[in-house]
Amino acid sequence: MNNFFYFKVTFLSISAGLFAGIFVYGLFDIDLSNSEAITKLLLKSLATGIGTGIVLGILNMFFKIGNFPKKEN
Repeated sequence: MNNFFYFKVTFLSISAGLFAGIFVYGLFDIDLSNSEAITKLLLKSLATGIGTGIVLGILNMFFKIGNFPKKEN
């Protein structure tokens, strides 16, 4: 397994989880009739998810944390 595999697995899981979590949590706090608030929430959750995913993906690329199954050739 190369370093990109560790980055990809961490980036995708963290980004998707944080994006969905922040977006759903934020929907409880905003007025759903205001489309500007929904757009701002969507962009904020997307930026937070991607930013955190990149940082943690790069860290995982160097430290190689995780019990990923070995590929059998």
